[in-house]
Amino acid sequence: MTARFRFTTTTVARVGCPEGKDVAFAWDASLPGFGIIARPSGRRSWIAQYRIGRQSKRVALGDLNTVTLAEAREKAREILARAKLGHDPQAEKVKARAALTVLEVIQGCEAARGPFDGYLSFAKATMRPGSYENAERHLLKHAKPLHGQAMEQVQRAEIATLVRRVEKRSGPAAANKLRTTLAAMWKWAIGSGLIACEANPVLLVPKAAEKGPRSRVLTDAELALIWRCTAGGHDYDRIVRLLLLTGTRREEVGAMAWAEVEMAGDGMSATWTIPAARSKNGLPHEVALGPLAVAQLPKRREDNPAVLGDTETGFSGWSQSKARLDRRMLRALREDFAMAHGREPKAGEVTLPHWTLHDFRRTFSTWANETGIEPHVAEACLNHVSGAAKRGVAKIYNRATYRTQKAAALAAWEGHVREVVGLPPLAANVVPLRKAG
Repeated sequence: MTARFRFTTTTVARVGCPEGKDVAFAWDASLPGFGIIARPSGRRSWIAQYRIGRQSKRVALGDLNTVTLAEAREKAREILARAKLGHDPQAEKVKARAALTVLEVIQGCEAARGPFDGYLSFAKATMRPGSYENAERHLLKHAKPLHGQAMEQVQRAEIATLVRRVEKRSGPAAANKLRTTLAAMWKWAIGSGLIACEANPVLLVPKAAEKGPRSRVLTDAELALIWRCTAGGHDYDRIVRLLLLTGTRREEVGAMAWAEVEMAGDGMSATWTIPAARSKNGLPHEVALGPLAVAQLPKRREDNPAVLGDTETGFSGWSQSKARLDRRMLRALREDFAMAHGREPKAGEVTLPHWTLHDFRRTFSTWANETGIEPHVAEACLNHVSGAAKRGVAKIYNRATYRTQKAAALAAWEGHVREVVGLPPLAANVVPLRKAG
């Protein structure tokens, strides 16, 4: 099916592929050779068509959802003008595309078709800062084995191998995040006309299986074991204990900056304000740090704005650190068994159930609701915008942050943790000793 009419924003919106047809074309009456190709899948692309001798050739100019009518018309006008001068823009574009490496698509470059901004520029303009930082890390670090390859020549098997390698080194969650990031970049590159793939090769790569139930609530015995095995004073030990005491997210603690922490005058407590740019829901989150939480903070170094980690970006090496902690915990369980039974455990007799750092949040929420803390306060402690107090019309009008109630809930939770891990309750006239940094 072929149609010809003057392209406007309104007229091109109606272009589609009729049912039963494999493809449909529409051509701009004001610029011969400039058109749209529509497919049954719903995908529509701008095209420029011209003749070299007796051969008709076609150049894809990008997806209608990505490239505007004005941009496409300008590209088509340039291509058709070059064709009239005897050049073959389609062959030139194929050559230019083939030369684009994965790294060039990620970062942008000066290509034969002209300069273009890479996927990271697009991501930075459309993603929240935290999401962008994750995408940048996955593409520049984890996807490094693909950087030197031509984007159009990367095979699905190579992507699958990369995802499995990351799964083995950093865990299934990291592997799946890498897969999602690569799929988004390939989709953007196809839609922008940078590569001519009809299908996104990443989408056919199977996801890594993430182990463990999502409803895991840690027992008091498990909390005590974790506390016991994080007594080394290393950054990861401090992070785990802070996550346990505050119910915050891993990335929030890992990137904690000294500028976000305001110590109280007595040095026993502090207020940690997570900025909106680093919180999952895009809202600032104020966390009251009690004496036990403050005791986990390391000694401040003037040359490092990050509380934990060696650079401004904060802590890294999550999977390896978690694996080491799990080995310490399993070793402690085996020692406890030997002490209780007078013998070493047999193979498989002592195991460590799967657990994640995110389980602390679920554990705190469960404890809070079971001990009578109002649900909306527990949700506020977790920086969730949910519950009856924040739903429907209340979501618009209820701007309360529940500062006092949150501080009281976290203080009660810290008291519970002290009891669970065998620390004496904090008396009103006792100043806690800070662990040496």
